[in-house]
Amino acid sequence: MRPFDNAAAMAIGGATIAQTSLSAGIANDARLGMGERAGMFAGSAIPYGVSGWQTAHFQGFIGFEKNSGLALDVTHNGTDAYAEQCFRVQYGRRLSKKFCLGANLGLARASVPEYSSASAPTFGIGLLAQALPKLSIGASVQNPIQPKLADAPLPTLLRISAGWKTSEIFSLLAEMEKDIDRPVQVKAGLEYRPAASVLVVRAGVRSGTVARAAFGLGLRLKNGISLDVASEWHPTLGITPAAMVAWRR
Repeated sequence: MRPFDNAAAMAIGGATIAQTSLSAGIANDARLGMGERAGMFAGSAIPYGVSGWQTAHFQGFIGFEKNSGLALDVTHNGTDAYAEQCFRVQYGRRLSKKFCLGANLGLARASVPEYSSASAPTFGIGLLAQALPKLSIGASVQNPIQPKLADAPLPTLLRISAGWKTSEIFSLLAEMEKDIDRPVQVKAGLEYRPAASVLVVRAGVRSGTVARAAFGLGLRLKNGISLDVASEWHPTLGITPAAMVAWRR
């Protein structure tokens, strides 16, 4: 099944690998090496407004000595007839002032209640570099060995991304994603903070077999709590609403 991003990531078209902040969760394991202390993200989406099909995700992380961090990532995507879950442990470390490296190890599971379930290990690596003061570059590869879940190989996914942060108010993101079995997908998004400490406006688009556009808002409350909502539009299947609550310190 196609994975669905959390609300903040969905709103910027899923272009998250080069992000240097954790506002959209931990898409790149290497980001855990950049010094944030602790946090968690939890949210859900209703794909194309189909009430019987739901997704949910949870991420929690803790930082060590400002140069490394560990996270737990849990996702669910499914219906009453078929469901997929993924459990991952993520680790990231800063290797130099401008370069971080990360990896994840996990378990993918698919289940059909009337028949049986199957599981398979997953593995990925990621890197994040501050190439220029305002330009970041990120890359990740998931399942490079392509393990099999029952008789079906899990997708090998390569993502290469760049982020340009002009200031604390505005940033642009672009990304190329290649699934070994599917055409290249290009993603792009922007974040604008008209009220730098409170409100975030996001918009994005992703191309592929069908182009999809997205829009979202984020609200930062007191005590490190934030709320994000987003909606992605598919020209044939309709709208996917999503929401997320996060806490960071």
